[in-house]
Amino acid sequence: MKPAQKIEDLKRQIQAEEQKLRNCKHSFEDAIFDPEITREPSGYTLEVHGSDAYPVATGYKDVSKNRWSRECSICGKKEYTYNQKPVIKEYKPSFD
Repeated sequence: MKPAQKIEDLKRQIQAEEQKLRNCKHSFEDAIFDPEITREPSGYTLEVHGSDAYPVATGYKDVSKNRWSRECSICGKKEYTYNQKPVIKEYKPSFD
């Protein structure tokens, strides 16, 4: 098979797989805690050039940000969220 034909064949295969992903009836598993590590400046200094002054980061630190993920058991699509909502599991009698 010539390289140009192989490239066209692979493009068709990719399009077919993308079509499968678009038509998937997602069945997501339970969400899991999946924290994201981000880098944030740990300090600033003021740098001056002529009449212009602006802050410059002096160092960075790793910060963990709460995040949850869920994955489709059919196609493998993964979704992330940073939001939570309260879930009420039971009620107890109140004698107020």
